[in-house]
Amino acid sequence: MTLFKYIINESPIGEITIIWKKKPKFQIEEIIISNPNQTSSQMAKEKYEQEGELHINKKSKQLNNVLKEMNNYFNEKDYKFSLEYLNLDKLKPFQRAVLEAEFNTEKGTVNTYKDIAKAVGSPKAYRAVGTALAKNPFPIIIPCHRTVKADRTIGGFSGFAGGLESKKTLLELDGLMIQDKKIIGDSPIISLDKTTQTKLV
Repeated sequence: MTLFKYIINESPIGEITIIWKKKPKFQIEEIIISNPNQTSSQMAKEKYEQEGELHINKKSKQLNNVLKEMNNYFNEKDYKFSLEYLNLDKLKPFQRAVLEAEFNTEKGTVNTYKDIAKAVGSPKAYRAVGTALAKNPFPIIIPCHRTVKADRTIGGFSGFAGGLESKKTLLELDGLMIQDKKIIGDSPIISLDKTTQTKLV
C-alpha cells in the first residue's frame, strides 16, 4: 500500500497533515493535527516514514474535495463533511460506533461522553468512549472536539490530541462561547432584552 501525505501549512489550529492512499480506492488513513509539543509533520514522520519518506502534496480529485470542505469549515462557510473517504474499516467495532455517533454531532452543539455512550448502546462505557475519541484518527471531519465534560468544561490535553487551545479554537469556530475553559453559551450573541443584543468580545 502506497501512502501519500498532504500538509496544510496554515489553519486556525496550525499545521495539519493528511495521510492518504489512492489504491484500491481513495481513502484517508489519518488526519494529524499539531499539538503544543510537535508539529503534525513531525508526528507523521515518526509514525509513517521509518522505511522511506512519504510522497508529499500528491493531489487527487477526492482529496481536493476534502480540502475544499475543510477550508470552508475553517473560514466559517457552509461545508459538508462525509465519512465516504475515511478508512473506517481499520477501526475496532466499538471505536467505529463511537466515531460514527460523534460524526452526527452538529456544528454549534456539544455532547458528553455519557451521551455518546448511550448513543452506542453502552451507557456505562463513557470512559471507553473517552479513550476512543482521544484516538480519533480523523479529527475535524469527525468532530471529537464537540464532546465535553458533563459540567461543560471542555476538557484537557488528554481528551483532544491537538491540545486545549486547539479544542477551544474549533469550538469557537462552531459558534460556541467559552470562558475559563467552560462553555457558557451556544452563540456569541447574548440577548439583553427583546430589542437589544450585544456581542461579547
